[in-house]
Amino acid sequence: MIFRALLVLILACSSVTPLRAIEDTSQVEAAAPSPEADDPVRLRELIDTLDQSSLQESFRLLTKDYINHEELDSLAINRAALQGMLSRLDFGAMLLTEKQKSERNSPFQFHDTLLTPKIAYLRFGQFNKGEVASLDKALKTLTANKKVEHLILDLRSPQAQANFAIASQILSRFRPPNELLFKIRRPGDDRPSLFISKVADESWAKNLILLVDRETGNVGEIIAAVLKREGDCLTIGEMTPGLTVEYRDVPVGEDRILRYAIAEVVLEDGTSIFQKGITPDLLTATSVEVKRAVFRENQKGNDLADILFEKQRPRMNEAALVAGTDPEIDFYLLRSQNKPTKWDKAPLRDRALMQAVDMLQTSGFLESK
Repeated sequence: MIFRALLVLILACSSVTPLRAIEDTSQVEAAAPSPEADDPVRLRELIDTLDQSSLQESFRLLTKDYINHEELDSLAINRAALQGMLSRLDFGAMLLTEKQKSERNSPFQFHDTLLTPKIAYLRFGQFNKGEVASLDKALKTLTANKKVEHLILDLRSPQAQANFAIASQILSRFRPPNELLFKIRRPGDDRPSLFISKVADESWAKNLILLVDRETGNVGEIIAAVLKREGDCLTIGEMTPGLTVEYRDVPVGEDRILRYAIAEVVLEDGTSIFQKGITPDLLTATSVEVKRAVFRENQKGNDLADILFEKQRPRMNEAALVAGTDPEIDFYLLRSQNKPTKWDKAPLRDRALMQAVDMLQTSGFLESK
């Protein structure tokens, strides 16, 4: 695998097509770059068909006969090998700076609210012990409110490192006690670590909808994977990256950290979602920028329901004519004075959350009929 990764990088660096004049149109097709040169997937497929002797011969030719072979010294080759290996390992290993490491932590906090009298919303931020306590407090309030029938659980906060104990504690609030939730499988260890649900003071057994996307962290993915498999819940959003592993961070240079997977989370039946991710039941794309803007506005104290449900600008209607009033006068006065109005800025649209609410309200309406 190391040789193949290295060959990918060396070929990518050396496969530059020189510019030259084309004398007639019959040469256009021949002058075009080959698909393999532009398609890394296709290039990888070609390299994967080579055996060990073919790979070593390719290295010998490139380091001896390539036009700029003197640039392929041991340092350049080792750098190319590491780059190629990290590229192939995808989320399994990565090279980070201290700043990048800190940026992978979620800047958001736990939040819970009622969107409608029947629909509750709960969002994790950093998936820590404090948020488990906040979860219990929120669930106690929700279960006491007999009107609440649905809970939207937002798992779209990023997270750098998995805390398996926290994932197990959160899942214990949504699954019955003494249930095998997931396992941690380590290379060379035939006995995986088991995580069993425990009795919790507070729990939720009513309707549940999960929100996930490409920023969902490893704890969020574990929770979503278990609930999606074992529970009767619906998942809305985008496909998750598949980060369900335990990472180890090792400094390898000045301000450089090598992060690589040392253990893998698997479900009760041994199913792995590492580098596969979770495909939601309803694919609904929401841009990361819009989602984060909604979270920030929410943390500033703005009610999520006010952000979610757009308020129409007051307009002249029959009721206003009968009453002899003009609901548009304030808007036009501000516009005439070149002053901003609260309707100038386009509303933020968290499409995944809006779809969840719309679906629940529609199903409730149909059931009532």
